[in-house]
Amino acid sequence: MNAVCLVALAIGPIMAANDPGTLDASQDDLAKLQGTWLTVSLVNDGKTLVGENTPPKKGPTTKFAYEGNKWMVKVGDRTVATGVFKIDATKTPKEIDILEETGVKNDKTKLGIYEFDGDAYKFCLAPAGKPRPTDFTSKAGSGHSLGVSKRDKP
Repeated sequence: MNAVCLVALAIGPIMAANDPGTLDASQDDLAKLQGTWLTVSLVNDGKTLVGENTPPKKGPTTKFAYEGNKWMVKVGDRTVATGVFKIDATKTPKEIDILEETGVKNDKTKLGIYEFDGDAYKFCLAPAGKPRPTDFTSKAGSGHSLGVSKRDKP
């Protein structure tokens, strides 16, 4: 194999990883995710916690907020959990990694998938240390959390 072929093989994957189209897709989704989202439904390990058939919850509303690459869970005006996240909009389904505050991928990282449908945001997360879900389901015994949120409009 000649030197030109070796160079092409070596830099091809690097160029693909830095393809502007690849970066643009994730940047576009990052921009879509910014802001506050109200929980419409939430199923954890097959059990519906929030949904159209669950009784209305008394007290402050739970919201997810995304600012830059940081996420927060807010109950009323109080922030109850924070961290950072990474997305990859080039995968099918699109991928999201929920990391602890340090931003380091470790045994506390939750791997998930997500999608947008207008002003709705759907996600499915595996428990920390478990493989990424391949579909948007939360069956009993899976440990998966399946959520649907709508953009909070001020």
